[in-house]
Amino acid sequence: MTTAVNPAAASSQNAFNALVNSSQAATQAAQQQMANSVTNGVNAGSTAAGLATNFNTFIKILTTQLQHQDPTSPMDTNQFTQELVEFSGVEQQLNTNSLLQKLVDASGAGSVKSLLGYVGQYVEVPANGQLLIQGGQSDFSYTLPQEASAATITVKDSAGNTVASLSGPTASGVNNIAWNGQDSSGNQLPDGLYTLSIAATDGSGNALTPSNVNLIGLVTGVQTADSSGNDLLLGPNLIVNDANVEAVFSPASMQANNSSGASS
Repeated sequence: MTTAVNPAAASSQNAFNALVNSSQAATQAAQQQMANSVTNGVNAGSTAAGLATNFNTFIKILTTQLQHQDPTSPMDTNQFTQELVEFSGVEQQLNTNSLLQKLVDASGAGSVKSLLGYVGQYVEVPANGQLLIQGGQSDFSYTLPQEASAATITVKDSAGNTVASLSGPTASGVNNIAWNGQDSSGNQLPDGLYTLSIAATDGSGNALTPSNVNLIGLVTGVQTADSSGNDLLLGPNLIVNDANVEAVFSPASMQANNSSGASS
């Protein structure tokens, strides 16, 4: 005797089987997305929406299959029960992921708020070969291992052209410079970033290596960064991580301490 096959049930079974296979991948994707969100601050909203759609499709196919199943050969309840459990786990993971994402976002926002006190203040950070002119002024420092007979400060623009050559202080230890931002011809240079190099020699003409070359800039804003912390904006030209701040100065103290320590 030949048993008739219900086309709707067969089609539903095929779709169900396909979804059974994809649901396991969906579960793994949810787990990986949750890990990525916590580790990297990635927003998992798009993945959550996709998995929610997958779950709704699963329920529709399961309902259709139950309606059209062969009464003499009902579907395996263990199979769809297992999938219901898996999708329930995915839903819980998505909820957990959403809450963790909110915690990450709140943590980042709180960190930025804690840095608002920097805005309007001056910070000292490693120069890393850069010099910053803000408001026609540049403040920086370097340390000499001993007293030098001469120290030459060279400033270059983004094209590599030397725009200023300054005679720097030669004392042993920390030397602070407040430069007026003028080139060798007395013209005011535009605000922005320049390349800084310092060469010093002792009384015998031997080279001395300056260390701890730092620049000082006015903080004009803050922003969230990656897992390394948050950033301070020193005008539109320079972004520094808050972890690199070595000192903070008020505008009043900067005005009082500025002196013509270098000349062109």
